[in-house]
Amino acid sequence: MSASNPTAAVPGLRSPDRTLRLVEQLSRSPQGLTAKQLARRTDIPVKTVYHHLRTIIDRRWAWRGADGRHYFLPDVLGSAADVTARLDRVRPVLRRLAADTGCGVFLTSLRDGQLIVLAHSEITGAPRLDDIADGLPEATHATAGGLALLAALPADRRHRYLKAAGLRPFTGQTARSQDEVDDELHRAAATGVYTEHGQCRSDTTCSGVLVRTGPRTSDNLALATAMRIDLPDVRRRTADRLLRLALADLVPILGPAPTPDELARSGS
Repeated sequence: MSASNPTAAVPGLRSPDRTLRLVEQLSRSPQGLTAKQLARRTDIPVKTVYHHLRTIIDRRWAWRGADGRHYFLPDVLGSAADVTARLDRVRPVLRRLAADTGCGVFLTSLRDGQLIVLAHSEITGAPRLDDIADGLPEATHATAGGLALLAALPADRRHRYLKAAGLRPFTGQTARSQDEVDDELHRAAATGVYTEHGQCRSDTTCSGVLVRTGPRTSDNLALATAMRIDLPDVRRRTADRLLRLALADLVPILGPAPTPDELARSGS
């Protein structure tokens, strides 16, 4: 299945155009969408949306959370059949990290030139994904998770990525050039914890660590926490320590990315 055309090679699928429109909306909305929100965004009647969502979920192109929202299932965690099982094991780790740190927690990757959230956990008082989702795809250079993912790229690929994506100035603290981004990555390399203070949102500070790397840009995964920028430094240091511990829990769950030989054999 191709993420750019999720209805390809699916014989007998009813109303593929509507299904595609719904999947495209879900792929652009890491915070998840309710059926009513999908109906408003696509101009498809809500009863029809529910009908198509059943097909979308049955084919594992999306899943429905306990919050009633529907979330896109990208293939960077493996085949569609593997994604649900892996995320079921990832989410308790994220929930525990959110509860222990008081932070919003996000597992992120880069896909089609944009930053995406694969899974997240929120807690009262911490920055919420809904609040930052509109600008998030373009915020790789301005978020801790994005910086960790950029650090995994060779310099030439990283510079091409930043040139194509642009360096949107979210706040007065946002990095404005590739050299500034490179300097941030160099400073963080010693500890492996990538941080940003007020670069994406003026009231938020984030930390991120690299969870996994692989031959494709989309194979790289990062775990990030977000908290209010006015909290004491000791709170941030504690959250960073717990972030590293959570990393150790996620690595065996997410496993290694496929090797180039494995990708070649699978025809990816």
